[in-house]
Amino acid sequence: MFKLYIHKIIQFSFLVIFISPLNSSEPVLATLNNVITNSIQQFSIGNYSFYCKAYGMISIEEITKHNASNSICTDTINKLYVKNKELQYYSNHILKLNQLYHIEIKGDKCIVYANGEKTLTEILLERGLGRMKVRFKDKEFKYLFTKAQKRAKVEQKGIWNENIKGKCLAELEE
Repeated sequence: MFKLYIHKIIQFSFLVIFISPLNSSEPVLATLNNVITNSIQQFSIGNYSFYCKAYGMISIEEITKHNASNSICTDTINKLYVKNKELQYYSNHILKLNQLYHIEIKGDKCIVYANGEKTLTEILLERGLGRMKVRFKDKEFKYLFTKAQKRAKVEQKGIWNENIKGKCLAELEE
């Protein structure tokens, strides 16, 4: 038990010292090990492995989990995936396993720079694979995420095409 506790302290210390963007002006590079969902990936730095969840957005997967008892919501999301099969595993197409990615840790979430300066969150929002959190206050990213989401709304991509917002997101906006 004591060894497990010490191991957890060492893991946390590693995260704080080596991954925290406040400790270095150099970008933090992590190796992509696995794409769990569009918004959750597993990375590693050296022997330390960790999960990154997309920063600043609510993904379709989260919407589905939150509305599991709402069959209309689940059916609508399933229809979206049937019409657009590539959307369910979209992150698998844009992220490459064993490649280094620049990441920033923001609390319990991550910003993954997936395409130059463009973040994975921006890319997912542009495809309509989620929506920006309602009370999102990060000035550095709010403009970029808002712009990406508006583009998806105008082009009626993903959740904005199927009116998933009206069927599934009302509870999440409160």
